[in-house]
Amino acid sequence: AITTKLLLADEILIHFAVTHPFEVRDVHFYIMLGVLSGVVSLYFNWMHNYIRMRFKKIETFYSKLLIGGLALGVLIFLLPPLYGEGYAAIKLIMTGQSDQLLNNTALYNYRDIPWVFVGFIIMLILLKIVATTLTTEAGGVGGIFAPAAVMGGFTGFALARLFNQFGFIRPLHEGNFTLVGMAGVLGGVLHAPLTAIFLIAEMTNGYELIVPLMLTTAISFITIKIFSPHSIF
Repeated sequence: AITTKLLLADEILIHFAVTHPFEVRDVHFYIMLGVLSGVVSLYFNWMHNYIRMRFKKIETFYSKLLIGGLALGVLIFLLPPLYGEGYAAIKLIMTGQSDQLLNNTALYNYRDIPWVFVGFIIMLILLKIVATTLTTEAGGVGGIFAPAAVMGGFTGFALARLFNQFGFIRPLHEGNFTLVGMAGVLGGVLHAPLTAIFLIAEMTNGYELIVPLMLTTAISFITIKIFSPHSIF
């Protein structure tokens, strides 16, 4: 931790503060997020394996490098938040600056249109694993831990923003759903619900969200287990 502090300051040390307590009347929304996180986890695993199988058919390393690099470049050009692990995008959401996710995109001038923004977040959810697998299969360095957590964060945020957009219920706290979604998808992809629960609890420096973390992550794990008995590993 000290070495990381000295070399990278706070860039890589992820910490989010919970500013809104868990409310029991939100339980059914967290259950919904659990099922959705399980489905996203299943998509994560399927897309990862699909792209891997496609790349195995490419014979030369330089061909993989060219195809993967070009495809990744196009994705990042169109959707800049796909660049890197994605923690920077989650930080923007957690600090109430989610509108900045559309910076440097063709949709920037439409950032005030709610459905455009929600659609953009859904595209990030669907394409994050594509960008991740293109990176690793083309010879780049990367893993699936951070992308899974970030996809989960986008999922929780999109769900909360979608319900808030309808306006027929009281507002859901988007930051809490973002954090819980991170645990939901991470626990589903890794088939390691306890790891995901306590990781997010430690990242938030407290256990205010322990109930929705347990609920959402457990449901996500059960959901993906029905369709995929083994983890991505």
